[in-house]
Amino acid sequence: MNAAIEDHIFDFLAEAFEAAQPGDDLHGVELHDNVFQSIKGGTGVMVGDCESWLSPNAGATEVEEFDGDLMLVVYVRVTGADRTERKTARSQVLALSKAVAKLFFDDPTCGGRVNDARVLRAPRGWDSINSQPHAICNLPLLVNDTGANQ
Repeated sequence: MNAAIEDHIFDFLAEAFEAAQPGDDLHGVELHDNVFQSIKGGTGVMVGDCESWLSPNAGATEVEEFDGDLMLVVYVRVTGADRTERKTARSQVLALSKAVAKLFFDDPTCGGRVNDARVLRAPRGWDSINSQPHAICNLPLLVNDTGANQ
């Protein structure tokens, strides 16, 4: 597990997005490995920065990351100026957020990349990205949880 938590999560999501079929909520969704990449489409997920503890593993054979706090930013561009378009974007960002969260519910180890990854309370709202309005949902993850934060 020498890769950073962010890379493990990105690789897990990339596999899932690539496997998504037409009609799936994840099909055609952009995936960014940081929040500074240029957004090309109107729907995507950005893997944010991570904060974690570096500690010896159980056998003290190597140092690993634990209690990693990582933010995924899910976004959908608002395509018009009235409430109907905002309502549509909010509904779409919620559906996409649920689909992304389900990936972690179905496979908390992210294909064996991490010990566990858990979605926490997910605030939604609005943001301006590239000077365009977007509905967003922040999906905080707790990765390699030790229980020390509870």
